[in-house]
Amino acid sequence: AGREVWSADIQERYGKFKLGFGMHMTPVLHDGRLYLQLIHSGGAWVVALDAGSGREIWKRERPSDGVAECEHSYASPVIWSKGRSAYLVTHGNDYAVAHDLKDGDEIWRLGDLNPKARYNRTLRFVASPVASADLIVVPSAKNGPVVGVKPGARGKIDANSKGSFRWWRPKNTPDVPSPLIYDGLVYLCRENGVLICLDAATGEEYYTQSVHRRKHRASPVGAGGRVYLTGDDGTVSVVQAGRSYELLAQNKVDDQTLASPVIVGGRVYLRGFASLYAIGER
Repeated sequence: AGREVWSADIQERYGKFKLGFGMHMTPVLHDGRLYLQLIHSGGAWVVALDAGSGREIWKRERPSDGVAECEHSYASPVIWSKGRSAYLVTHGNDYAVAHDLKDGDEIWRLGDLNPKARYNRTLRFVASPVASADLIVVPSAKNGPVVGVKPGARGKIDANSKGSFRWWRPKNTPDVPSPLIYDGLVYLCRENGVLICLDAATGEEYYTQSVHRRKHRASPVGAGGRVYLTGDDGTVSVVQAGRSYELLAQNKVDDQTLASPVIVGGRVYLRGFASLYAIGER
């Protein structure tokens, strides 16, 4: 009926956000709980709320040795699940961290995304990790590494922990668009419109192709054997899914489109600055 069930001011509960560009985290809903990562210069917390009431179930501090702008995370958490097993992955302040859903305890912590030997004090994470049953793809920022983590990993992980990851790509991370895992392949859409296709199991690169030379901040989406890339200028490029590159179509709406498309029920939904678009057969 549209009746409000509950609401909460997260800054009143957990402290004022201190980020250069505001809080952009999207909560993740799983099995009756709402999970939030609150990672900024004013603190770093992981929180589980009851989805039906907003009541806090647990709150865990998320420590890090990151400094300066690295403390600002604009990424969102993700749930990894396979069968009855599941955990939460948070991303920011130089690390990706897996948390037990029961109490927030750390399961593993992935470092070397911002190596100390050449530390970048401006490496804020924007792109979010993505997960399938057998792989978790962790991006970084500003042409840094991308890592294919094994879901069964435990403890501290770095570039030398070869038993904990399937592959480690030292550069070419997307800076803003999140990766896509689709039909055994990983797609990385760089902010400049370059699409990279990798084997999900091995990290082998199948192609690197410039698709549309405009800024891309939306994440790629896969559906119906196709991959959809949305440019800031309103252009949606449709690429055939697979190991070989084939551009099927490019269509443009007269709008700016920074949000990722949603595909459901045979329609593509695009949110522009001016309008909401539903595209499909009538």
